[in-house]
Amino acid sequence: MPWIPAWLRRRSRVSLVRQSPRSSGRREAVEALRRAEQARTEGMARADEVAATAERLRQCRSENHFAERIRIAMMEGGN
Repeated sequence: MPWIPAWLRRRSRVSLVRQSPRSSGRREAVEALRRAEQARTEGMARADEVAATAERLRQCRSENHFAERIRIAMMEGGN
């Protein structure tokens, strides 16, 4: 490699020494991405169940709100 300057060759050797933590970091990042994709897939598979539960909770909250309004109206004398 006579056409590559000596300072660049030295730098590439030094960067190879420093690269090992990056590789483990890269491995960890790839593993984290894999876990995130798996969690997303599992979440998407349960989307219908989550939507049904959310609808039941909304309905319950609405019923509780309606019951509270009736109680308040009865306490205040029908206002």
